[in-house]
Amino acid sequence: MLTEKALSFLSVSGGILLLSLLWGNIILLSLGLGLAFAVLIGLLIRQPKTVHVEGAQLRDSLWVGEAVEVSHEVCIKEGVGAVILHQELPPEFELVEGSNLKACWKGTKELSFCWSYSVRCLKRGRYLLPEVEWESRHLMGLLQTRLGTAGKSQEILVRPKIWNIRRIRRRTSFGSSPHPLLDIARLGVISTDFREIRDYQTGDAFNFINWKATAKQVSRGIFWPLVNEYEVEGSRAVWVFLDAGSHMEVGTSLENAFEYALEAAGSIIFYYLERGYRVGAYVYEDGGRLFYPDSGRRQFGRISRELSGLATSAQGDDLPQAIDRCRRYILGLRPLVIILCRLDGPGGRGVVEGVRKLAALQGRRRRRFPLMVVSIPGYEMVRRADRYERYAGLLARLETRPLVRALRRFGASVLEWNPRGESFATALLRQREGRWGF
Repeated sequence: MLTEKALSFLSVSGGILLLSLLWGNIILLSLGLGLAFAVLIGLLIRQPKTVHVEGAQLRDSLWVGEAVEVSHEVCIKEGVGAVILHQELPPEFELVEGSNLKACWKGTKELSFCWSYSVRCLKRGRYLLPEVEWESRHLMGLLQTRLGTAGKSQEILVRPKIWNIRRIRRRTSFGSSPHPLLDIARLGVISTDFREIRDYQTGDAFNFINWKATAKQVSRGIFWPLVNEYEVEGSRAVWVFLDAGSHMEVGTSLENAFEYALEAAGSIIFYYLERGYRVGAYVYEDGGRLFYPDSGRRQFGRISRELSGLATSAQGDDLPQAIDRCRRYILGLRPLVIILCRLDGPGGRGVVEGVRKLAALQGRRRRRFPLMVVSIPGYEMVRRADRYERYAGLLARLETRPLVRALRRFGASVLEWNPRGESFATALLRQREGRWGF
């Protein structure tokens, strides 16, 4: 389709030819014919119609803050003119090197080149890297700009950052055993020794269902599955409670208490799974999300994928209700319990009540299982411009002192982690009160 520029040129040339015929002026006639000829020649020259883009397949999973190179092989075979390439990035992506906008000139020969740039994602989640958008412009601007897309879109999963906490196990001030591999639990990795057949309960693995026994029970009119229970052995277990309430999102969309809580949870889970522990988790304040206790890299992949797409919620169960739902696992495994939350938020009182329930469960045993509360203060996530705002943050911290004292009376070790001041590994090194296996 012709542009306004082409139509104006044709109109001018037609007007000049008309005047030349009326006046009989050979100079105007030559000028009008020359302009019309130039426009016709320009219309014969076409801009590129198609652009072929082949991109290298990126990894399906990245870490927050990890830089990755995006590379494309571009080929333009036909046409003459300027070509502009652009790949739109999600708002959470940041350019590290290069540019996601590329302009090139296509001459009479085939044009092939490599276009690459580096990006990194600043927030965990699932993102779609779209197709490459291109536009080609006419040499003289006489034809409309052509638009199109090329290449393939790709979905990328960005996982929370994993802090390096390997060196913490050398500190003998943590727990009765400084080496987690030496901690043997009464209940651990499931063996092949059969114990009994029992009713299915929420959280049981589907591969443990005894289908023959279930079919016999259905024939008797009882529509409830039965599962095989086996003797278990191996290393100690760890159970993580994660607060996913909307009050955890104090701060910015990229930097808030919830994002740091996810990083801490991923680091703890990775640390213990790498050392052979059984790890289970429960996400409360979002309706309840249970991760059956298991070991190995597959368990880490399963939990980290869920954490990457986790969002906060304003409704759901609190910590005491979460402990009631996980009571069976806690009594059976006697795990190291880690609670990731905010004590200065609306759920602070609920954390104390939940720890009181855990202490009551511990009272039924001759030996208490270790318990730690990792609190990420929300007032540290807010930037304070003057001294009055700093004093307000100090007062907010002082308000949590009664809660901290109550938690310690119930036998919990409390770690208050300021992500802006220190890494999670440094905060754990600073912590000396727990009797648990870091």
